[in-house]
Amino acid sequence: MDASYTELADGLATRRKAATSGLSDEHRSRFGQFFTHESVARFMASLIDDGGTNPVSILDPGAGIGSLSTAALTRLVDRGSVTAYEIEQGFHSELRRTLGAHGSGHRIEARDFVGHAVELTATGRSPGFDLAILNPPYKKISTDSVYRTLVRKIGVETSNLYACFLACAVSLCRPGAQVIAIVPRSFMNGPYFKPFRYWLLDRVAVTHIHVFGSRNQAFADDDVLQENVVLRFLVKQPQGTVDVSESEGTIFSNITHRIVPFSEVVTPEDEEKFIHVPSFGSPDTAGLPGQMLRELGLDVRTGPVVDFRLKDHLRQDPEPGSVPLLYATHFVDGILQWPRETRKPNAIMVNDKTRGWLMKNACYVVLKRFTSKEEKRRVVAYLLPKDSLPGEWIGVENHLNVIHRAKQGLDPALACGLCRYLNSQAVDDYFRTFSGHTQVNAADLRRLRYPCLDALRKSGSES
Repeated sequence: MDASYTELADGLATRRKAATSGLSDEHRSRFGQFFTHESVARFMASLIDDGGTNPVSILDPGAGIGSLSTAALTRLVDRGSVTAYEIEQGFHSELRRTLGAHGSGHRIEARDFVGHAVELTATGRSPGFDLAILNPPYKKISTDSVYRTLVRKIGVETSNLYACFLACAVSLCRPGAQVIAIVPRSFMNGPYFKPFRYWLLDRVAVTHIHVFGSRNQAFADDDVLQENVVLRFLVKQPQGTVDVSESEGTIFSNITHRIVPFSEVVTPEDEEKFIHVPSFGSPDTAGLPGQMLRELGLDVRTGPVVDFRLKDHLRQDPEPGSVPLLYATHFVDGILQWPRETRKPNAIMVNDKTRGWLMKNACYVVLKRFTSKEEKRRVVAYLLPKDSLPGEWIGVENHLNVIHRAKQGLDPALACGLCRYLNSQAVDDYFRTFSGHTQVNAADLRRLRYPCLDALRKSGSES
């Protein structure tokens, strides 16, 4: 694949940039278009198991100018025939040129992939492809969108277009087919993608998960700050071990591998079906010992105050009739500093519109919901000490999570112990096995295991 693909890839890179240069940011955002770098396409094609000599039918949905198609055909020494879906008319001439370089027998479908795939699947006319290789569009879709309505016909519920594409690709493949995709990591955990995870894991065996050391590497040309993974599935096959690999960038010269049992990827008793990426630094990432929050008599809630919905009631400085409002910016080096002179408001008025969104002023553990992969810590917990804020009530903004007991505060030793535990390296390592870069959900914190109350209080007393 080396010499021939390098020559093709050099030409493809130039043509890809030329073909996409005329697209506006608004247009690309509307269609969720991010284009596959040639080195990523080559790596994805390297995951194809080319153990046979028979012709291979290949599906490339959202094909662009054919970067993935040409990588797959080169890997298969032109034994494949591609069906390429591409709705962007401006790409068709370049796509025909790309496919033509690999002989005849390829077909371009100039239509919407999801709509056609659902039609074929629902009517029992699935082509039964041998291989699907895809970089689907990334775009959130509303509950009443056309795409969500379409994929419900094949039993899929999801909130992003990439999951629609992935589900449709799986549906169009025969049992035993390979599916190789580069997608955001967001579907692997969190409540919104739970139905999709159930649907997917019921139909495929996960054989390979590849992660990138930096979240902006896979689509650096497009300035995409998205944590992506490359996945390989086998359709309707028994689940075996999983090859987990990692590279620092898209050169793929220093890939590290770890073969793990599937139980380290999806914990057998996990009702959420979170898909973990086992850490390379830990020999056992199956879970932490201890009890879940509910077993400790505790719970976690997302900060109730959504500031843009209550903006008329926010105040830059405290004033009579207001109570403290907390953002992550009020915790500096882990210490509460309120009020602060920043762009964020420091107070919220108490009235009939806001009263239901306030919390009792008490001792809590507060955690950032949103962090990036490049930050030193994925889990960041703060102590909100007792009597550190004035008044009976406080507001907590929606980008924070709060650990509480029955919506009341915690005793100080317990709160200190929880902070110490949540900020430990062991917890951070564990979260990095399954959390995407965007958030630490309340659901994640509920399923995490904690030391017993006595151990937490003892640790907190020693802090």
